[in-house]
Amino acid sequence: MRRRSWSQLALVAVLALSVLANVFLLGFAARNMGAGPDAGILAESVGGSYPAEVRAEFRNLLRENRPRTVAALRDLRQARQNLATAANATPFDDAEVERAMLDVRAATETLQRLMQEFLLEALQRTRGAE
Repeated sequence: MRRRSWSQLALVAVLALSVLANVFLLGFAARNMGAGPDAGILAESVGGSYPAEVRAEFRNLLRENRPRTVAALRDLRQARQNLATAANATPFDDAEVERAMLDVRAATETLQRLMQEFLLEALQRTRGAE
């Protein structure tokens, strides 16, 4: 049996968390294939911090921009899969794992920017009219 370094164990832990998040996002995507009035967890992540009309408009924007949202989720899922592949490769290549981690961060940022773009637009449509 081979001993693993702390960095490899930490990487496996991060990978496990990434897989859990990926499963969550896949569940979201599957649940919302025909997103109706209840556009699911991304819309609800706007949470109680915003009035009902802002949340409703955010859900509308998610539906209107479904291809962009699905593409961003798909890119994040692919980046996470690439990270898992790099992390499990033999021999272990630190540089490749770091590149894959950068890709995951970039895909995460892209998704975050998209959600914030939709939120801003929802706020402008609903709150800007006041």
